[in-house]
Amino acid sequence: MKLEFIQISDELFLKLGNLITTRFGIKMSPDKKVMFQARMQRRLRELEINSFDEYAKMLLTTNLDSPELSVLADYISTNKTEFFREKDHFDFIKDHILPEYLNNKHIHKVSKLKFWSAGCSNGQEAYSIAIAVEEFMRLKQVLIDYSILATDISGRILKTAKEAIYPISNIDVFPLEYKQRYLLKSKNLKDPKVRIIKSLREKVTPAYQNLMDDAYQMTDVFDVIFLRNTLIYFNSEVQQKVLMRVLNSLRTGGYLLIGHSESLINMNLPIRSISPSIYVKINI
Repeated sequence: MKLEFIQISDELFLKLGNLITTRFGIKMSPDKKVMFQARMQRRLRELEINSFDEYAKMLLTTNLDSPELSVLADYISTNKTEFFREKDHFDFIKDHILPEYLNNKHIHKVSKLKFWSAGCSNGQEAYSIAIAVEEFMRLKQVLIDYSILATDISGRILKTAKEAIYPISNIDVFPLEYKQRYLLKSKNLKDPKVRIIKSLREKVTPAYQNLMDDAYQMTDVFDVIFLRNTLIYFNSEVQQKVLMRVLNSLRTGGYLLIGHSESLINMNLPIRSISPSIYVKINI
């Protein structure tokens, strides 16, 4: 039996779009209506709801901490990611950040190097950071104590990040030696998957964090923050607010990395540009 496609009115889409923007900062312009309708069909059927009016009534009568809002954000988020995306950032870790850390760690009196992968999606970015650090240590014959916090608003993809199991097609970019060192291969030939080795999984802590929250739950100050391909979902006002909150969690002299397609031009922030997508936090 063919299922009926449930449609949403322009007025109701505007209301739900405003709710999404208020809670998560995600822009919901009119051109996203078709995408929104299509992605939400399965969710409406899971809830046995026959109209967007009924769904909106449920959402609009709950508070902003409703679990369903997080589910909604999960459905409308793109979550595009891949291992070693924008490779120059991982080269920067190995060529600049890690040597600098080894040379200056006695000055900062910090024993552990702390990374934050904000808007981490399914964890591929966080594990790419871990592999970059591990490769540096292997080649330089040094030991570095490090940790990686990987946060997102989607419970589903945080579960994937914690399990660290991926389709084998996701690792096409891995050199053979990376596959041998850092991956476990499943025996299921019909649906082949790989899993990140346990020692790397133990370095990564997936956790929920909405970047729109007034206060972030973690108390750590980080040395390096990846905030890549996340700002594009926000308008300029929200970008400024989110960046200030994120930078409050970055130590002075620490590094902020954003996506290649993103820009911080004309923003009043305590940072200095090193390259178009790499910044260092400064005192102002």
